[in-house]
Amino acid sequence: MPEAKQYVLPIPQRRGVIFFLLANAFAFALCASIWALFWYGDFFTGAARAVWSFLATHSGWTVGAALSPLFAALVLGYGYARRAMARRAREKAEALATAAARIGTRLPQA
Repeated sequence: MPEAKQYVLPIPQRRGVIFFLLANAFAFALCASIWALFWYGDFFTGAARAVWSFLATHSGWTVGAALSPLFAALVLGYGYARRAMARRAREKAEALATAAARIGTRLPQA
């Protein structure tokens, strides 16, 4: 019978815990500031109304604004995929060159 796996949880370092707490405090302050801007910011109403009327009359811009995070994620993913494909091709070429050198064969130059 195989032995059960033992999992060890990482012990948090003091520096990491302090960074985590500071990051959470900053995020909370940012969220509270944005909430206060919308709750108490009557000066913001005119600008919000202008943006809303523009988006209501131009549906193409509305759809673009709604899909922009999706498109940004797709572009980022495409960039990472291209980088990974280039890395795999480079590794394959290096492995081929190493194997050819081991048996004493020269590869044709591209």
